[in-house]
Amino acid sequence: MSEVSASTAGAATAAPDYRLSDELARLCLPQEFKDSYRTLAWVNSICALFLLVGLVGLKPPSFVQKPVVEPTETVQVELVPPPEQPKPQPQIQPDEPPDQQPDNPQDTPQVVQVIAAIDSPSVAFSVPVQGAVAVAKEARLATPPPPVTHTAPAAPVRFNPNAGGGGTYPPPEYPALALRDHEEGTVTIEMMVDPSGRITEAKVQKSSGYPTLDQAALEVVKRGWRFPPGTIRWLYWPCVFRME
Repeated sequence: MSEVSASTAGAATAAPDYRLSDELARLCLPQEFKDSYRTLAWVNSICALFLLVGLVGLKPPSFVQKPVVEPTETVQVELVPPPEQPKPQPQIQPDEPPDQQPDNPQDTPQVVQVIAAIDSPSVAFSVPVQGAVAVAKEARLATPPPPVTHTAPAAPVRFNPNAGGGGTYPPPEYPALALRDHEEGTVTIEMMVDPSGRITEAKVQKSSGYPTLDQAALEVVKRGWRFPPGTIRWLYWPCVFRME
């Protein structure tokens, strides 16, 4: 036992003089010996990794080189214009022969100018006429048409819209306000009609006593009445408003 202890003690005293030079061997040492070399091992690993990345990065990339395609031979294309169409020749119409006179012309009556002079001191010249002329000793003039008078009559004439004779004469509507107030009366409207049948002037000749009734009769004459064409007419119309 004493020898073993002596040898063990000798080994323990000789151990501090021995140092491992291999890093892998140092990493394989027990925990109490490898803590001092762990930092160095990590640094070496990182350096080795960066060195590997650098070596891989220095490898140049591969380029794919494609052969250059030579241009094909060009072919000239000639555009051939369409054949020119022949121009139409103008048709030459043959000269029309002159109208040939018939060999045997028919007997046509010849018109002879006859100058007839009327034995009248009021006619101082003669008038050439064609054909036979009957000479009258006295001049006969056609009856002139009756003159168209455009003057208004001297006094207005009573007008009845129900008598007929053409035209449009609608009756007036009974005002609602007059119906409510029970207004009744007769208003006389005086009007002037031109030859075309249009009313040129209309006014209240005699009032009914109610302005509502007077205005209703005057408005229907101005806006709704149309007369047939004729002469100038001066008329008056008594309009009766009565509630039934």
